[in-house]
Amino acid sequence: MSGDDVTYVVTRNINFTNVCYTGCRFCAFAQRRTDADAYTLSLDQVADRARQAWDVGAVEVCMQGGIHPDLPGTAYFDIARAVKERVPGMHVHAFSPMEVVNGASRTGLSIREWLTAAKEAGLDSIPGTAAEILDDEVRWILTKGKLPTATWIEVITTAHELGLRSSSTMMYGHVDQPRHWLGHLRTLAGIQQETGGFTEFVTSPSSTPTPPSTSPASPAPAPPSATTARSPPWPGSSSTPTSPTSRPVG
Repeated sequence: MSGDDVTYVVTRNINFTNVCYTGCRFCAFAQRRTDADAYTLSLDQVADRARQAWDVGAVEVCMQGGIHPDLPGTAYFDIARAVKERVPGMHVHAFSPMEVVNGASRTGLSIREWLTAAKEAGLDSIPGTAAEILDDEVRWILTKGKLPTATWIEVITTAHELGLRSSSTMMYGHVDQPRHWLGHLRTLAGIQQETGGFTEFVTSPSSTPTPPSTSPASPAPAPPSATTARSPPWPGSSSTPTSPTSRPVG
């Protein structure tokens, strides 16, 4: 994030599921399990996409997904491992801090233990998404406080300490103000000064501006009951045809 050299990477986005019940206000990606457009890719489908990308010159896959209530916390390890087994040379850039916390919570591991296991499974770096604006005043309104600022920082700094570098992001233009941008940038600069682990800084204007409000975002609808919910096609075949190739930076 400094110096005169400009670099780029040829990458492919693989969103392995769009099922999510987090309920972020700005999100146009999430689907409920019973929605017509909901999908979950199988491990073979994830690996196939990685192989296709490698064959046309990609050297990295960026993999993120919704917080699917039925996927175990170890599913992320399986995803990284599936890509590395199919394409050993592929750089696996995957799993936002929100996904890291979800995986750690579901497995009962600490954040450090979970990231260590993910690295052993093939994870090379993580996206610094789920940042939005690193100010809990904004985060509560925008995302119901889904991932407190302190937890995001813990995930990122722990990853850096383990040798997993990350990107850094800022999504602005929703319920934020310039003072929040300044605080966000100072937070990122402080982390970079401490760890040197950020590879880039990605800004993204909100695609769905939300008027300022003092009320928290509405809760996401509860998942269907276990007796009526469809089980996700994991690790078998997906019943959904095509996945999108990108998702908003957050």
